Amino acid sequence: MLRKAGAPRIRAEEALCSIECVRYRGSKYGAGFAAYNIEGVCEGLFKVKAFVRGEDALLHVKKILSEYAGGDLFELGFETQGETQFLSWAASVQASVDSLRRAVDKTNYDLLNSGIKGRIYSWGRYVEVFKGVGYPADVARLYGLVERDAQADMWIAHTRQPTNSPGIYPIWSHPFSSYEWAIAHNGDISSFGANMEFMRYRGVSSFVGTDSELIVYILDYLTSIAGLPVEKAALALVNPFENTLVSAEHSALGLGKYIEFRGAWLDGPFSVVAGYCDGEDVYMLALADRSKFRPLVVGEDGARIYVASEEAEIRALSEDADVWPVKPGGVFLASMKRGIILRGREHVQVFYRKVRTPPPSRGLVIDASGMSYSQINRLVREYFQSGAREVTVKNVNGHRYLGINVPPGCRLNIYGTAGNCLANFNKGGEIIVYGSAQDDVGDAMYGGRVVIHGDARDVIAQALQGGEIFVRGSVGNRAGIQMREFRDSTPFLIIGGRADDYLGEYMAGGVAMVLGIDAIDLDECLVGRYVATGMVGGRIYVRGRVERWRIGLPPPKLDVLRYLKGLYLEGLIDYYTLNKLESTKGEITLDDIRANLSGEPLRRVSKLFTSKYHKDLKVEERQLGDWDLKLVTGPLWRFFTEFGLDQRLYQRILESEFTIIETAQAAAKREQHVEAEEG
Repeated sequence: MLRKAGAPRIRAEEALCSIECVRYRGSKYGAGFAAYNIEGVCEGLFKVKAFVRGEDALLHVKKILSEYAGGDLFELGFETQGETQFLSWAASVQASVDSLRRAVDKTNYDLLNSGIKGRIYSWGRYVEVFKGVGYPADVARLYGLVERDAQADMWIAHTRQPTNSPGIYPIWSHPFSSYEWAIAHNGDISSFGANMEFMRYRGVSSFVGTDSELIVYILDYLTSIAGLPVEKAALALVNPFENTLVSAEHSALGLGKYIEFRGAWLDGPFSVVAGYCDGEDVYMLALADRSKFRPLVVGEDGARIYVASEEAEIRALSEDADVWPVKPGGVFLASMKRGIILRGREHVQVFYRKVRTPPPSRGLVIDASGMSYSQINRLVREYFQSGAREVTVKNVNGHRYLGINVPPGCRLNIYGTAGNCLANFNKGGEIIVYGSAQDDVGDAMYGGRVVIHGDARDVIAQALQGGEIFVRGSVGNRAGIQMREFRDSTPFLIIGGRADDYLGEYMAGGVAMVLGIDAIDLDECLVGRYVATGMVGGRIYVRGRVERWRIGLPPPKLDVLRYLKGLYLEGLIDYYTLNKLESTKGEITLDDIRANLSGEPLRRVSKLFTSKYHKDLKVEERQLGDWDLKLVTGPLWRFFTEFGLDQRLYQRILESEFTIIETAQAAAKREQHVEAEEG
């Protein structure tokens, strides 16, 4: 969390409150905080902090620092006490950045190779790290952060040690820091080897052994040594250039820089939040991997800017914040003085919404404040078993597994932010959320209805096989994946806003609709990329036009162009055809190939599109026909009724043009059936 200019500094107690919302995500093996303060810093004076195990380790740290700092070492003593194996020792050091950087690397190399005797884990002018073994509350208590009312311009908080480390020593806890950078990371960097060699080649000799630490080293190198602005350093890490659909902001880095820093590219699932201070301003950065395999949301209110894994962490501190997800491959950047610089996605104000005036609570009421999700679920179950037909849970904030086993004919009202796994395996009950819902809503649900008045995050309606899920706002990645239907049970997912990548991935049945109600007068595409990838059944309706390259998973454009250039050199296609396909916006689709090639060139290039992800789809852009209206009118009317939307808007939606996607096989079968009926 980052304060805006003019707002009060943020107290450690607030940082602890927020991260403790997701205590269940962590473990007793690691947590930590990083605090940024831009004022009250002496020029050239660094605060160096080290974990040491034993007197010999401490003497070695002081010896190396004194040698490289020229004797200007002022001991601050131990910050932590007790029987822990590692104690945190701190000192002020007057030195140049280059000399101190060499001292830190030398010290850490020696300590690590002498049996993990310790490590310098923080050495900045504006940033200070507090971390250890335990939950966040344990670490805050260890350093007395709440007791002494520590305050900062920005806090980063994390729970759980890196899962690819042993996690028994504080050196493996987050946040990781290098110079004025600090990061917390969720994920698993599969490019770890290449990233390590990138930094090793540039002089870093000591690694604690986790991919998270490498991220902060790379950010430090790209900005402090290579001289890249923060925005461009972030783009180099996210590596959107792998997708040829680069926006103007991404292409600003240039192909040359991408190649020069290719060892810095991150691959694999990750979400990263980072802090940085250049002495003039404090920056908060957030990165999402290109497939968005890890959750990441951002928020803003009048005084602060937030980044979190779950909306509940933001809501713990701000009921008024506007919250939205970072898009796949997105970069979010804000600063204390400039506010939000990069929003992490487009059209936040149009597509993402907050429920501001929910109706009064009804039925039996449970106050979720201070309760665990298991306590809430037990009470809800008892009330329904005793004959109640309607139960309300208020002050919900990230509580998981709500709405499981709501009996048919019963209603559960939820006020607040519903946690992960809402309504999983729902059989027939009705669940109304006056707020937003986090990941994995309605997983394997086979009856009933879920109505969400705000937004929903990733993987909503996974394996949905019955019932209805209505979302007034927008949804994240992989909505409706593996949806299916059985006999006459057709599930519906209707989204009032927009959807991110992989809508309907491996869809096998049911209906998904994306309406873009609040953008009905805007010419905006309502979906991301890879729509209907691997689809084998069901139907997808997206209001407006969806470019063909967004549908399915075509091979990379660069690969197709290389093949086409080979055909040109063989004399099988002419320059005009090659140039026309090369200038295609976005990826080159199989439809583009079929429209421009024939005979042997078509046969050969078509092989590039053969994979387990490619299915023959029928994609139409048209108004809803009689068969479509018969299918969707009932659920669509219920959607508008649930949210109290205007009937004229309903009529406009029915009269709009849609992009309609289904498998070619299902389309042919349906058309044969219609022809037989007409005959």
